[in-house]
Amino acid sequence: MSAAENEALAKLSPEELAKTDLTKVDVDTLFGKDAMDDLRGVEIKGEGTPKMKDLMQEITKGFPKRPRQEVMEDLEGVVGIPPDAKKLNLDYDRFLIVKKQQETVAKEKKKDAAPDLKEGMHEDFMASRAQLLCGKVLGDSFGIHEVFGSMLNPTGGLVGPGNMALHLDIDNPVALHGVVHDAAGYLNTYHDDGPGYDYLDSDIEFFSTDNPLAGQISGIAHWTMEAGDEYFVNRTDAAVLEVENALKSVRDAVANTVDKMMTMFRSEPDGTAPEEDEALDTANAIEDAVNKAAKAVEQVYDSVVPGPAMAAEAKKKLDAMSSFVWN
Repeated sequence: MSAAENEALAKLSPEELAKTDLTKVDVDTLFGKDAMDDLRGVEIKGEGTPKMKDLMQEITKGFPKRPRQEVMEDLEGVVGIPPDAKKLNLDYDRFLIVKKQQETVAKEKKKDAAPDLKEGMHEDFMASRAQLLCGKVLGDSFGIHEVFGSMLNPTGGLVGPGNMALHLDIDNPVALHGVVHDAAGYLNTYHDDGPGYDYLDSDIEFFSTDNPLAGQISGIAHWTMEAGDEYFVNRTDAAVLEVENALKSVRDAVANTVDKMMTMFRSEPDGTAPEEDEALDTANAIEDAVNKAAKAVEQVYDSVVPGPAMAAEAKKKLDAMSSFVWN
């Protein structure tokens, strides 16, 4: 990456920029097993520190109080060399270009751009390991530092849609799933690259990979299996019961929807029209998928929260999400 390359890209029209591949790697490789396994042990200098949080807030707001160069020099002091302030400045320029592409594509697809983080709702998420790990996947895609990668999708790594989500400890399998799920979905949605939300290409998912509901069951199951027995030693019965109740409400809502569809189709007289037969086949397929999903959830539900304290919050938000999605 060079200053001249950034300058040339910055001069492109929004339409030209939308069609330009800005990635620096084969994005699909970032979601292979080896890359995802390595993600767990990645070291990110400055993660979780007040200084990193302050600098990221300052950069996000567009340097309202200090010159950009001064902020980049401070950031160099936190993240270490490499990268130095000069490289961080180049990365920031490229971040602005990628962000412009995101906003242009969102407008073309009639979607919202990636939402800003509402810090009043998530006080400790800015500069957290979860946010920066998601930023690392995005940063590796575009050849920029994870600090700027995280700013492309500031809520990436929260478990749930946008700001209506949970900030789980990163040792939680569901938190790691959230990091990868959000990064893969972001790249597919705004840059037409990568595997999308169903990043494992699982046969138990019944939403298309451009749908945020895709990849949830298979992804949580994958990361729970990767966590192993050591993780489960720390689970508590109280947390398990609370979260199971919330997940049960989601499964029941899906099942009720399927029941209504099945009742409607099966009440038709003999000789139903071809389109009704097709709808019945679809309903049966959904019913089978829901049954598979329910079994998978039963195997992984106790990985959702690290203890009873977060269980009540998880239950409340999962119930709200269930009502939003299925009603």
